[in-house]
Amino acid sequence: MGDFPLVYVYQTTIRPGKCKGWVEHHIQTDRLFITTGHMKWVLYDNRADSPTYGAINEIYLTEQNRGLLLIPPRVYHVVQNIGTTDAMFINMPSHPYNHENPDKYRLPLDTDLIPYKLSL
Repeated sequence: MGDFPLVYVYQTTIRPGKCKGWVEHHIQTDRLFITTGHMKWVLYDNRADSPTYGAINEIYLTEQNRGLLLIPPRVYHVVQNIGTTDAMFINMPSHPYNHENPDKYRLPLDTDLIPYKLSL
């Protein structure tokens, strides 16, 4: 899953208490690395052929507990800054961004399609 060439890298900032997501990709694998702050990642497995289909996973990463998070295609994900300062992470996606046909599928944060409620 993480054996892809490095096609580009970008860094994202999230203000305290804010969220980014829900989003999934159909082709791209996200490779995420936290640089500063405290974040909670919530993953929802939307792959009907997966043994963990429908499962929710919460992953906490901080600047004191860093790790590379790999999110495969068809897994919805959201990130929330659970700290008191700006949080930043780097993404090294597996595929280049396609401006004509973006591989990005969004749901609202309060969607009923995912059995998880964020504390906003």
